Amino acid sequence: MRLLLDTCIVYDWLMGEIKDRPSIERIQAEGAMVSSVSVWEMAIKNGLGKMLLPSARIAEEIQEQGFQWLNINPYVACHQMAITT
Repeated sequence: MRLLLDTCIVYDWLMGEIKDRPSIERIQAEGAMVSSVSVWEMAIKNGLGKMLLPSARIAEEIQEQGFQWLNINPYVACHQMAITT
């Protein structure tokens, strides 16, 4: 099973704020995924002065952590919406 990490989890991971060893091990073992929307959200919040980023290389840093990108497009979003309604 793969995990899709929420933006706040990705941010905390990159900032070294996740201290819970079982959570760290699960994220590493499960092959976690990150949406490009999370990068977009962090960039917007950074631009508004609401979130400091560890660097301007946020996308590269996410990949360097071994996370995979969620391949999201409008058709995937519509499919998910159909499943939950």
